[in-house]
Order: sequence, then C-alpha cells, then structure tokens
Amino acid sequence: MVSPLYHPELGGVGRQAVALTEYLHKIGIDVFVMCRKINGMPEWKPATGLRIMQINTLGSSKYDLEAKSIMNLLISLSFCFNLMLVFIKNRKKYDIVHFHGSSLQLIFNVIPLKLMGKKIVAKVAGAKMDVEAGSFRGKYFLLGDLFIWSLKKVDMFIAITKEIRDDLIKDGFRHDRIFETSNFIMPEKFYPLENPEEKYAIKKRLGIEADKKIITFSGRLVQRKRVDLLLRAVSMIVKARKDIRVIILGHGELLEDLQGIAPELSIREYVSFKGFVSNILDYLHVADIFVLTSDMEGMPNSLLEAMACGLPVIATRIGGVVDIVEDKKNGLLVAAGDEEELKDAILKLLGDEQLSKSISQEAYKTIRENYYIDKVADKYISLYQRLAA
Repeated sequence: MVSPLYHPELGGVGRQAVALTEYLHKIGIDVFVMCRKINGMPEWKPATGLRIMQINTLGSSKYDLEAKSIMNLLISLSFCFNLMLVFIKNRKKYDIVHFHGSSLQLIFNVIPLKLMGKKIVAKVAGAKMDVEAGSFRGKYFLLGDLFIWSLKKVDMFIAITKEIRDDLIKDGFRHDRIFETSNFIMPEKFYPLENPEEKYAIKKRLGIEADKKIITFSGRLVQRKRVDLLLRAVSMIVKARKDIRVIILGHGELLEDLQGIAPELSIREYVSFKGFVSNILDYLHVADIFVLTSDMEGMPNSLLEAMACGLPVIATRIGGVVDIVEDKKNGLLVAAGDEEELKDAILKLLGDEQLSKSISQEAYKTIRENYYIDKVADKYISLYQRLAA
C-alpha cells in the first residue's frame, strides 16, 4: 500500500488508506505500507503487527501538498525517487502495489514496477484537478500525453465516482481496467447519537450554547473547498436568524484569510474556527446541519462521515457528491459557487423540522446500506485475488 499521507485523522486519502490497510491486516492479508515521513503529525497507534515504512523526503514537516508550487513538486519528486529505491530493495516481499492516489508517485514508478513483474492498482482520488490519471490529456505541454502512455501500463484503476470513471475513459484508458467502487465508513467510528439528550451534555463539554443551531463544515481549508461561500451565506442568514453558530473544522493554507473574512462580514460572533480536532465525532453529534461547499471533489470523506452520523447535509452538485446525495431525499443539493442558493437551503432545513428529520434518517440509511467498509473491502479482496491469479 502506497499513500504519501497515511494518518487516520488527516486528509481523506490518508484516512481511507489507513482504514483499508488495517481492515485487510485484521482479516489476515499481508500488508506492507509505504508513506512519507512527516514530522509534527498528531500521534496515533497503528494496528499491532502492521508493517509501515516511513520514507524520508524534502519538506518533512509539510503534509498538505495540494497547492501547485515548486516546493511541493520537489517534495513529491523526492518521495517518488526514494519510494522507487524501496520498491527495488523489497521486490521479493510483495506481489501487488496499491497506490492511494494516481499522481507523480504512480507515474514515476509504473515502469520500474512492471519491469519487476508487479501488479499495479491505482485509486484515483479526485477528478479534473490536473494532477491525477483522467485529467492529463493535453496538459503540461507534451508531458500530459507521456503520463497517459506510462499510466496505460497500470493493471487496474479504482474509480470512486462516475465522473472519475468517465474521465479515465476520455483519457483513453480501457473499460476493463477500470474498477468501480466507493469510499467507505468505519461504522464503529461514525454513527448517530443514540440518546438525543446526550447532545446537550456534549455541547456543554465543548463550550457551545445549548440553544444554538449548529452548522458544521469539516475539511481542509483550501481554495477548492470554497468555505468563503459558507461565510457569505451566513452573513445573509443572520439577518433573519440570530440563533445559529457555524463551526469550521480543519487546517489549511486559507485559515488566516477565512478568519479575516468573518469580521469583514460582521459575523465574527457566529463563526468558530477549531482547526484540527481529534474528537470530530463530538462535533458531528452536536451539529444540526452539515455543509459541503466544494467546487471539486472525488468522494468526500467528510460528507460520508456526516451522513453516517445521521446529519442532514447540504452539498454542492459536483463530482462524487451526486453519486451519494439524492436531492431532497437524503440531502439537499445546491449549485457550486451559489451563496444565495446555499443560504436558502440552510434556512429551509432550519425552518422545516420534519424535512430535516426525514433527510437525516435517509442519510444514515444510505451509508449503512452502501458505504460501510466490509461491503467495499470485499470488492478489493476479490480484485487482489483476480490480479494475483
């Protein structure tokens, strides 16, 4: 398993990688993890006996490499090269390599791995970002087409959304080398609050007023997440309702900018930026509405987690969101970039308790029936068995 970021609480790709490897390890599959060595990460304990090799790179204190910059490129390339050395040194210890993400670390290592006779599985984590398979055609001068030529040697791509599948096909990848599945939830980590009375006890522990309606966002604070839209929508909502509080969970390069927008919009008293939190379940349990405002996504973990907790969700009509959310049934969908429509959707849920309850129940049902890890992991196991044979 290769995942540059490998942590159960940071980054959607990293969280999915940890959950899948630990599940496979638990049921007896021999898994060997390779990831970047990143200093200053929140401490956590991997499953006993799971082999994890942390690979040294440049920029060892930086974990978010989403922004396109020379420094991030150099960090990625140093990981790619050192990863290749590990592959070669340990070539007798593995049969299949599963990449979580299909960007430089995959492109750089496809040819060496195929020369060593290894099978390659590559999950595409996002669409239309110009950094992963399915979004390279015509990009970076001739390099994009060279990337595609190299990536055609991958044995199987994992498409977690219909959009990603369609983009892979447009880039010329064969239908029979695209494996469709979804991201997943660990049911023991994200679940509805059984006793509603506990909500007020958690609010008290977190220092949140008992009588306030809580609107929550969770994710990295980067441009494509468009958290600024949520703040602008809130500035309109508070003209009609003063009983709301917005809690924003997550770190990112735009944290200070977003903190500056709140007072400019005169909503400072209504918004709290909590940064990284290890007790995200508590915050989801006290929320009344979960909002996702992104312009681009693969299949957002934060959305799955909120729905698994039985939260009514409002999300933009993009990417993998539309694979999960059926408008007005298990969530509300709004146009990306439309703060007015977002405002209307929030006010609608705040003002219609019956609709909110119905959406909440359907959201949890959707996750329980389709997105628990055992259902998805079984598909991966079948794929590995097929490739190994």
